[in-house]
Amino acid sequence: MTRDILHLAVPDFDVALARAVDPSLRHRPLAVAAGQSQGSLLRCVSDEARRDGVIAGMNVHLARKCCPALQLLTPRPELVSKAGQVLQNLARHYSPLWEPNGEGRLFLDLTGSRRLLGSPLDVATRLERQIADRLRVPAMCGVAGNKLVARMAGSYLDRPGICDVLRGSERNFIAPLAVSSLPGIGRMRSERLLQDLNLRRVEQIAALSIAQLEPICGPFSALLQQRSHGIDPDPVRPPQRKMIVTEEALLEKASNEETAIRAALGRLAERCGLHLRRLGRGSKRLRLVLVYADGYSAERRLTLAAPCHLDLDLMTAADELLQRAWQRRIRLRLLRLSCEQLVAPSRQLSLFSAPQTTRASDTLQSALDELRYRFGNQSLGWGRNI
Repeated sequence: MTRDILHLAVPDFDVALARAVDPSLRHRPLAVAAGQSQGSLLRCVSDEARRDGVIAGMNVHLARKCCPALQLLTPRPELVSKAGQVLQNLARHYSPLWEPNGEGRLFLDLTGSRRLLGSPLDVATRLERQIADRLRVPAMCGVAGNKLVARMAGSYLDRPGICDVLRGSERNFIAPLAVSSLPGIGRMRSERLLQDLNLRRVEQIAALSIAQLEPICGPFSALLQQRSHGIDPDPVRPPQRKMIVTEEALLEKASNEETAIRAALGRLAERCGLHLRRLGRGSKRLRLVLVYADGYSAERRLTLAAPCHLDLDLMTAADELLQRAWQRRIRLRLLRLSCEQLVAPSRQLSLFSAPQTTRASDTLQSALDELRYRFGNQSLGWGRNI
């Protein structure tokens, strides 16, 4: 059966969302950076800035030399997360087979759905219109017989729109494109292909054998030769569902006061613990994400010796994570605590532990949960979290 794969991409996702919120930013050279210092790296760059030589990954100092009118934007992870969820919900409406491909990008497998949804071109048109209505951002769609060519078709456009590649002509479509347009080839490898073999277009790579490519590309030669022919058997892989308990707190006012930060983190641990106990699970790994007022984020993980589900244990582990992750003097704006690797709590008691202590902590936690269930989560809490 001929496959119908759609690749949806919102170009410069962070910049596009910022312009949707503030239309006055349109037609200005913009870049999103994790900080305002001269050494901060750019995460996302607008077309206007790119025309002046600014690229993602460049530091602020060099970017301002290339484009003196460059305007820096602070990352807004909560906005990006909500917009990404909207894109995923739209994708689920058309196909259960969808795969995220980065921020503002995803694949859709529309194979066998023509009678229900119409042609993939019609689906792409409707998706483009819905994204413009819901998020007020432009989108580019590539449609082809596999993921590789669908992604290249979307990137081929120089403006928002739809590029539909005739099935069976994938190799002819990518043949005249630049070598650097092949996904996964990387800047260093494409430069070596140009310097050592003078390969500029994809069709020139397709004309070579694997043995001829091996001195330059090594183990990647077989995959590169396959991709140069427009062949990609990789299926659209829906994201694996993992049971994760996540709670986050957006501070009303950015703060770097330790007492307030530890109180907010303790409340997150309380809510995570309540959720874990309702699920009958314990967490073997905690993950803490801190987002500073300037948009910079820090993340740390902690693997626990035994599954944890009690409030005090979670708060102790969360405090340890906070000490590891909180390394800057900038005020914090958001905290996110996640409980991962959920398993059933172990019933095996330690040979040398005091069973009375274990039973007392479980009894206390059960009493607290009963009071919260009857009178609300805010009715009772630990002193450090108030």
